[in-house]
Amino acid sequence: MRRACLLLACALSAPSRAHAQATDEDLELLRLLATPITALPPLPLQMPASRNHSYIIVRLQSGFRDGPSGRQMHATAVGIDYQILGGSVVGLTGGFQNRDCGISGVECGSHPLFGARAQVNLITGGALMAGLLRDNSTTSTVGLEFGGGYAPNVAHDLNSCTIDTGLPIAIAKRRQRPRLTAFVKPGMVWDFSCGSSGPGTRKSYFTDFGLGLQQIAGRGLDVYLGAQKVFRARTGLAAGLTITYLRLP
Repeated sequence: MRRACLLLACALSAPSRAHAQATDEDLELLRLLATPITALPPLPLQMPASRNHSYIIVRLQSGFRDGPSGRQMHATAVGIDYQILGGSVVGLTGGFQNRDCGISGVECGSHPLFGARAQVNLITGGALMAGLLRDNSTTSTVGLEFGGGYAPNVAHDLNSCTIDTGLPIAIAKRRQRPRLTAFVKPGMVWDFSCGSSGPGTRKSYFTDFGLGLQQIAGRGLDVYLGAQKVFRARTGLAAGLTITYLRLP
């Protein structure tokens, strides 16, 4: 009788232990959503400026996204960008993600996050978009973006690294001030463990999109509302606000 009770107790506890064990998919998602490219609201393609000067741009990003368990994960960061002779941009980002991932068997709390990116303007023009929108002040820019991110202690013995690339497109109506801007960026991101154990490298696809107002209360202040969709199950939607200030020469 005693032996039968022990067997019954083991059988009842087995599902609970299995449920508490995180899967590789859980760890991959926590790793994927931990760096600036997915934790923060998206950044628009910087519009071309005067070729006679280079510009320093400071920014504040804050937003949230739904995590693998459905709980919201909030993140805030500051960054600095350098626009080279009014064209291509290089930048650095540092911030913090505040989260409780809600996955049983995983110790995952808040952690810092860091990133670097480069944007190259490929094509700038206005004739096509101006004709479609019937506004001769409309301009469009197509670029190419590369980025990298790092987040330590995403979970117990798990650090996150990401490499991403995208094709940002921005459309701006220049007639009025503040200037209305729309942007979209399809892209790919590879996440992997760096300096820790964890699942193998995984590739995912995403799309950034949003609207912005440029040159608010002066020529250098811009505000953008952006969102991101990662095309993986249980990644939810990211959304947030980005404020930038361009220091004029």
